[in-house]
Amino acid sequence: MERNDRLIRKKMYRYMLTGVMTTVALQLGNVVDAMIVGNLLGSIGNGAINASTPYLYVLQAAAILAGSGGAVSIAVLLGKRQIDSAGRVMGLCMAVSVAYPLIFTCLFPVLVPRYVHLTGAAPELAQMIRSITTVYSVGMPVISFVLVMAYLINVDNNPAMAARLHITSNVVNLVLDYILVRYTPLGITGAAISTVIGYLVSGLIFIPRYFKSSGRMVTPVFRGLFDNKELAVMTVKNGFPNLAYLILTVISIAVLNSNVLRTLGDAYFSAYSVTGNTQLIVQMFLNGVSSVIASVAGVLYGEKDYFGMRKVFSRVLKTAVLISVLIMAVFLAIPQGVAALYGFDNEAVRAELLSALRLFSLSFVFFSLNALTQNYYRTIGRTFLSTISSVLQLLVVKVPLMLAFMAVLGFKGLFAAIIISELSSFVIVNIIRLIMQKAGRVPQKGFMAIPERNSGEICDISITGSDKEAVRVSERIMEYCLKDGVSASKAQTMGIAAEELIDNTARYGYKRSEEKDIDICLSKADGRYYLRLRDDGIPFDPVSYEPAEGAEHELGGLELLKRMAVKMNYVRTLNLNNTVIEIDI
Repeated sequence: MERNDRLIRKKMYRYMLTGVMTTVALQLGNVVDAMIVGNLLGSIGNGAINASTPYLYVLQAAAILAGSGGAVSIAVLLGKRQIDSAGRVMGLCMAVSVAYPLIFTCLFPVLVPRYVHLTGAAPELAQMIRSITTVYSVGMPVISFVLVMAYLINVDNNPAMAARLHITSNVVNLVLDYILVRYTPLGITGAAISTVIGYLVSGLIFIPRYFKSSGRMVTPVFRGLFDNKELAVMTVKNGFPNLAYLILTVISIAVLNSNVLRTLGDAYFSAYSVTGNTQLIVQMFLNGVSSVIASVAGVLYGEKDYFGMRKVFSRVLKTAVLISVLIMAVFLAIPQGVAALYGFDNEAVRAELLSALRLFSLSFVFFSLNALTQNYYRTIGRTFLSTISSVLQLLVVKVPLMLAFMAVLGFKGLFAAIIISELSSFVIVNIIRLIMQKAGRVPQKGFMAIPERNSGEICDISITGSDKEAVRVSERIMEYCLKDGVSASKAQTMGIAAEELIDNTARYGYKRSEEKDIDICLSKADGRYYLRLRDDGIPFDPVSYEPAEGAEHELGGLELLKRMAVKMNYVRTLNLNNTVIEIDI
């Protein structure tokens, strides 16, 4: 009997599917939104959306910080079985998601005109930018709150509900988008209003459902939000790489947009906006795949299940690279189809745009590697490596290269520079990692920078819950305990207790006779033994289970264990039952 990744793999693909559904819904809304605007209002409409993006990112800053940081923090805390602390993090994130954008709602009469002036746009384009930024300034408290709740719902055993929330918001958004842009005089203002209404409707439907659901583990705590500064710092630290990515994106887009518009003119700026929108297609899938790192690997990291983390990251990496290659193949084969999706109608630069799209697609694999690097290092608390990856990718390497190549090679030079910058960023961050590892600042070797196994791990196996396997597990645990100097009677009690936990789970934790997957781990730390059992059955606490009167199969070891146990704990994370017994021997 050895440990395998079958249980984690099943859960990983389920979370990956809902993650892809979520980001496809989220990003597809942006992609189709751009298509509707481009086809109904012309390429200037997409130019207005692109020029408004930096301001919109500033509005979303709190949602990104609280959502991504809160999700990772809650995942790790659930892995450590600190449910009360997870509730405090949730309450803090919910409060911040509303308070921050309200500031911009109050100040938009001053901020919006100044931002429009900074873009240097012509009058028609400037009016569109003003309309977009005004609507989002007023509606961002709603969008921000719903976005953060989607992050939190996803990590708290409800990934499918989070996916449905995003799908609903975007369906409402796109239907209203088409109606308001096509059949009313609102124009691009209607597109922005549609987005706000979409999030409002989906939030009203799904957030109350989440709080009424029986599967959630976390209840938000609002009292004394800032009493525990460690939790606030933890959330900010975990969310900072994503916030840094957002800020750097704002700076990068603002610098590049102004330079492309000033140097190459309106026609090339519209073409450049198309390529920027096409990157959403790549992000649409990659963000969904990489979301598994924060949700699944975050919990495993909290549990110190390094074997599971390695398996998860390996499969996520292979999936992300495969998706990048497939999308690249589509861009290389039919760039004209991609351009047509966005209603690009300027024949003077069409040929150059098609060549640029082909060239741009060659960067997708390197883009995926950088995205995974940032998500992974953020999840394991290596904030510096995650942040430096974003700094290199978005600003330090990318912007100077793109400006230099544009000056020498013109429009195509922008995309040749993107390929080089994505590859260079990945290489440089790994060189920095190696230097840090050599200096001892990152103790563990290799890209993953985690131990091969938990240092206190004694026994880590996977079984299917048969009676024969339960007996073998019991024998192995007794053998390990005896070797470690535990008395024969206590070793026997632990072995029998493990057997009874497995037996209870196999008998009562599954509704059907489907193949069961159970992971068992025995580890030692700080003078205690930790016996952990994990399964994918229905919500079932084998420790609290009380046998029916007169039942004959119970072995009695669990009752004996309760008398000697320091702590017995059950928590359901990733829709998996996790039972942990801490024993002081």
